Amino acid sequence: MYFSIILEQKVEINMIRHEIKLLLSNRMNKILLIFLFAIAVSFSIFAAWSISFVDDNGNTHNGIFAPRKLSEKKSKYVGKLNPDVFEDVIKKDKKIKAIYKNQIPEKIYATNTQEYMDIKDFMVSTLSYGSEMDYEKFDFLEVSKAKNIYHIRKENIKKLVKEYGVTEKKMKYLKEKFSKNKTPFYYEPADSWITMGLYATTYSLILIIGISFFVSGIFTEDFKLKADSIFFSTKLGKNKGVKIKIGTGLLMTTIIYWALMLSLCIISFTIMGVSGAKSPIQLEYSYCIYNYTFFERYLLIIIGGYFGSIFASVLTMLTSAKTHSSLLSLCIPIILFVVSPFIGRVLPFENLFKITPDQLVNIYNCIKLPILYEIFGHVFMQIPIIIILYLLISIILIPFIYFTFRKYGQK
Repeated sequence: MYFSIILEQKVEINMIRHEIKLLLSNRMNKILLIFLFAIAVSFSIFAAWSISFVDDNGNTHNGIFAPRKLSEKKSKYVGKLNPDVFEDVIKKDKKIKAIYKNQIPEKIYATNTQEYMDIKDFMVSTLSYGSEMDYEKFDFLEVSKAKNIYHIRKENIKKLVKEYGVTEKKMKYLKEKFSKNKTPFYYEPADSWITMGLYATTYSLILIIGISFFVSGIFTEDFKLKADSIFFSTKLGKNKGVKIKIGTGLLMTTIIYWALMLSLCIISFTIMGVSGAKSPIQLEYSYCIYNYTFFERYLLIIIGGYFGSIFASVLTMLTSAKTHSSLLSLCIPIILFVVSPFIGRVLPFENLFKITPDQLVNIYNCIKLPILYEIFGHVFMQIPIIIILYLLISIILIPFIYFTFRKYGQK
């Protein structure tokens, strides 16, 4: 019996290898993988180039060395943002504005504003509760009140809790979440994490569509090659063969997604550095309820993209198993992840479109708002809800793929 189990496992491994070889033998799939890797490399370079650094002579630099030089320049303020730091920043800023108004020379910017710009942005974010970033509020802030930034934030949080805490349990939940935002915040320049959050969001969407194209051929390739009758006539074709196809699709989704996403991460952060990984994202969004560091937020963004890839792959395989058409099966993820956000902007179903599949690749923006759901007396935040929801739907749909394709073989 032991040897029969080993033999069966070898057969399964060989079947998986055969399915993978079949997918990789497709010329379009090979081109697709090369193209996706090229995008990862391009995005890494674009991300680094998007960060500017002004040297002490007033010269602006872009390129692979700019991000690290900028972080080095800003490192003057690394540490806890105590009230004295805010006072120091506003004194410097007001002194510069008094002399140069809004025409600050590059040399002055390089040795002053550039160094404390992140802290200024945090202060503006705190002062601009309920509106877009308004730098005039910072300009009108008195030096003596700059030390009260955390107090101002605390008072605005009370307003936020009343606005979004529409039920007693939601209000209690918000208070608990904000109580975990321990101040003073620890500051470290996090330009690489902020920039890569945007690029990882875009790249995860590209990967979802690319992977969907890749797996769309798993159930249609046999029909294209006129080998479906042979497949279903084999001893293991109707049962284990179908399971192997599904398993191969999920395996290749996982391998392709993480291999390419990690390529983007490794190249990007090797160039730009990882400064700011442990700093809280409240430095970017002062009133964020998610108690994450910049590293944790980035991790959540790419994990959301992975679950989006799994969900898209399952839907693609289900559609291709039913229709035997790669083109039709590819339309489903395109509609759900690419077209859906545009539809959500024009239709009056705002709450519904906050839990649609495209939100899995919109975590960068979802994290800004305290969107809560109360289910059976328990309060949940938006991001955990959408990740768990589409993971469960993916698991539920997998047996349907099996029975849909197996049923065809019984005809």
